[in-house]
Amino acid sequence: MNIEARIEKIMDEQVISDRFRKREFVVQTKEQYPQTLCFEFTQDKTSVLDAYQAGQEVNVEFNIRGREWTPPQGGATRYYTTLQAWRMSPLQQAAAPAPPSDLPPAGQPFTPSGDDSVLDDDLPF
Repeated sequence: MNIEARIEKIMDEQVISDRFRKREFVVQTKEQYPQTLCFEFTQDKTSVLDAYQAGQEVNVEFNIRGREWTPPQGGATRYYTTLQAWRMSPLQQAAAPAPPSDLPPAGQPFTPSGDDSVLDDDLPF
């Protein structure tokens, strides 16, 4: 899955164990009703966030991970959902297409090139 959003906050890397580390970041979606979502990069992907800063618009590619957990001493089972990012790229602002080079700039009057052979006055009407 992927989503376009603006980075709100980038957290520090967390070392959970000697075999697992993660780094979370918060984004706000670009929708009619914006959502605030927390994603995470894990393991060697945590350094991806070094190239980004808050306020930057990005495209995040991610997987949804879910798990259940029951306390060892008993109790209600809980369910957790994680948005695990695996790639992120900056959104490029759409550049305006360049006007054709054979047209005069906008707002300038048209001036013929002086080649009268193009203009032919023998039209039948």
